[in-house]
Amino acid sequence: MTTATGGTPQISTQPRCREDQRFLFCTFVWMTSSVVEGVRQAQRVFCLSHPKPDGDAVGSLLGLYHGLTALGKQVWVALPDPVPTYLSFLPGADKVWSWTEASDRLVQAAEQADLFFCVDFGRWDRIAPELQALIDPDRLVWVDHHADSEPLSRRWNIWDPAAAATCELLYAEVLAPLYAAYAASLPMPARIALYTGLLTDTGGFRFRSVRPFTLRIAADLIEPPFPLESVHHYVFQRKKLSTLQLHSHLIQTGLRRMGDLPALVLPVEAATLEAFGATWEDIETLPTQLLALEGTLLVAVIKEYPEAVRISLRSVGDFPCHELAKEFDVGGGHRNAAGATLYRPFAEAVAFTEHLIQTKYADSLREHYRAFLAKLELQEQFG
Repeated sequence: MTTATGGTPQISTQPRCREDQRFLFCTFVWMTSSVVEGVRQAQRVFCLSHPKPDGDAVGSLLGLYHGLTALGKQVWVALPDPVPTYLSFLPGADKVWSWTEASDRLVQAAEQADLFFCVDFGRWDRIAPELQALIDPDRLVWVDHHADSEPLSRRWNIWDPAAAATCELLYAEVLAPLYAAYAASLPMPARIALYTGLLTDTGGFRFRSVRPFTLRIAADLIEPPFPLESVHHYVFQRKKLSTLQLHSHLIQTGLRRMGDLPALVLPVEAATLEAFGATWEDIETLPTQLLALEGTLLVAVIKEYPEAVRISLRSVGDFPCHELAKEFDVGGGHRNAAGATLYRPFAEAVAFTEHLIQTKYADSLREHYRAFLAKLELQEQFG
């Protein structure tokens, strides 16, 4: 990737899979030029992402919103649920419509659209049937990086499980070549949104999914006068006292180490959140924070929702969270970050999770932890 003036990379539209192996399906790479042409021809674009949206989902949507509206297109961006409070600082966050609040307007918008984007999810069962019905697969650009995804479009599919974030793919394969075609620079609000998606999905560029390509894209996005300090402040440093008190209470009263295994389990009951006046959003970052505890390879936070029990899985090293997630009723994600659902009473779900970790995955945890510790010995490797 070479960089043009204004920080916009000139992305080749020639097949690249032979030279860098970034794509599992080379035909997806060949579609880049036709995707750009399809977007250039479209006038009304409808963009959708997944429930319980994270920074990558919201960043992808707002990257598209700002990037395409600046080119004179009418753009609607939609989510099944509202934008999380911690992402409300993003320019244009108020432009995202949620199905729970604006279903009638979303139906009307989808009927007018001549192009659709689905970003950061790769299975139709991730969204409700009424939302599925809005999307035309023949006029759909699908962009995703989850390993367990299945192509959603009959025409344009951009999928790379090795990508650190969907925002990485969206920039490299859609917005950067599109703006190169216009000889223009991507507007700052789009760059802020895409960088936020990269930042959150990589844990501040700490996760093993980060590759040189990821950092080159980040470097393009933060070309001055990018507000780097402000974005990092909103993402990592803006905490409520009540949230820290909740985290302290949960760790003191509920955190469990699984015997001699490098694994932690934290059950969180709905009543506890209610007692602290908190929401599930207030413990969104807790699983990743718990990985910082010495002797920890895997964290499972088990959450009591009204309709089901949801499990957030996080790991370091090579331990496969996404494989563990498949042991539940519904589950999937990435190697180091995955989610699962159990349709059981809460106590049964906790017991099932703990038993699974302590029996079927015990040897795997020990083996992966030994390998992880060996990789940490930098003096032996490079001293």
